[in-house]
Amino acid sequence: MGTAYYIVLEKEIEGLNTMMDGKGVGCNIVVLDNAASELGVRPLSMFLSMDKAVIVDILGDDAEGMEIPPLQQFAARDGLATVRALLPRPEAQPAIHDLRECERILTAAAERGVGWHFQIDV
Repeated sequence: MGTAYYIVLEKEIEGLNTMMDGKGVGCNIVVLDNAASELGVRPLSMFLSMDKAVIVDILGDDAEGMEIPPLQQFAARDGLATVRALLPRPEAQPAIHDLRECERILTAAAERGVGWHFQIDV
């Protein structure tokens, strides 16, 4: 099945569909992060943040005793900078559909000043 990255907005934007597959990013996150680092932009995995309740739901008893950092929201313009830097790169092509969906969602979020974070589905 694999890991999928998807965008969670700080608040809903009326009329914006935030659904995305996310498996392209999930399967290629190491390559995408390396390319982002080479380009001098923040790696996509650095936008990952999850609510404690979600982590506990995923990990169950394994989460007991873990120190879980608080949920973080990021500026959409920062995510856009990374996504737009990656789009033309050859190594990003296996995740191009997901990256274009990220660009669409983050553009709308940036226009409205809405924060966001990546969450994963396993």
